[in-house]
Amino acid sequence: MTARALHILLVVAGFAVAILLVMAGVDLVRACRTGPKWKRRLIGAGLVLLMAMGFSPAGGCSATSEETTPAAFADPATPARELSESKGWQRILAAWNEAKEIASGKRGDYPFDEAGKKRLLEDLKKAEADTAALQKAKLITQPEAGLLLKDLAVLTAGVQFKRPTEERNFTCYDMMTIRPGQSSFNSLSDRLPLLEKLAAAETIHPEVVEKALASIEADIQTLSKEESLKEFAKAEDRQKAEKTRDAAKASALRLRQRITAPVMCYYLMLIPLREPESKQRQSVARLKILETPAAAAALRPDVLRKAAANARSLENET
Repeated sequence: MTARALHILLVVAGFAVAILLVMAGVDLVRACRTGPKWKRRLIGAGLVLLMAMGFSPAGGCSATSEETTPAAFADPATPARELSESKGWQRILAAWNEAKEIASGKRGDYPFDEAGKKRLLEDLKKAEADTAALQKAKLITQPEAGLLLKDLAVLTAGVQFKRPTEERNFTCYDMMTIRPGQSSFNSLSDRLPLLEKLAAAETIHPEVVEKALASIEADIQTLSKEESLKEFAKAEDRQKAEKTRDAAKASALRLRQRITAPVMCYYLMLIPLREPESKQRQSVARLKILETPAAAAALRPDVLRKAAANARSLENET
């Protein structure tokens, strides 16, 4: 069958499928943008023929890569079935990553202007609403949502602390006493109930757990330093901090093991090495090779006699 005949067959089949979908009330534009490639080509070919006959649906099949992703249709009418398909989760990640860079100081002391600061704070507020919506849709669990909300609150405070470029020449200073040990203890104490609940849960979402563990593991590392523990003057306060740290560390380790791909181990079989051959065996082996008809025809008689003499002398020595 020629390529032309195949093309005609594709158009006819697509036209028949498109007619059936129209009769069933299916949106042809969306149908030709989603699904496997063969389906999109088939419906697209039928839609082209329908348009040539005067049927003009809104849109078309020249969808961008973003429009063909499931996330493009993650709206109330067609709710996402997976977390990765949710536009709400994508908004959370975008606001989270930008706020983390700003709060950590990677973008400098004046990372935005007043409009940029206002926009980012609004995005963080929307991220909190998206987190609640994801929990309601059962795309994330309650402890995952709780940990996300706590980190979003911390990021919001970090963004609030940064000053816009319009205040670059202001001469106001905030004097703060930095106590990283106490700060990490407070953070772990606040998150520990949710962390333990999440570690015991049957269902977890690795992408959410990865985000939640970032700040928790940083606090555990801070409380593992002696200079941070020295902030607790009383023995009972230090013991309480160490106990909280160890409990958080145990739960974080369980979660980390669950989201980390297992490493496949392979055992190498020990193959015994060949024992080195004696000079006599080597000489006899060479002689057998030289005595083959092909070798004998190619070598001079004196070479064969010399090889045989060497083999006999080695045999006499042993």
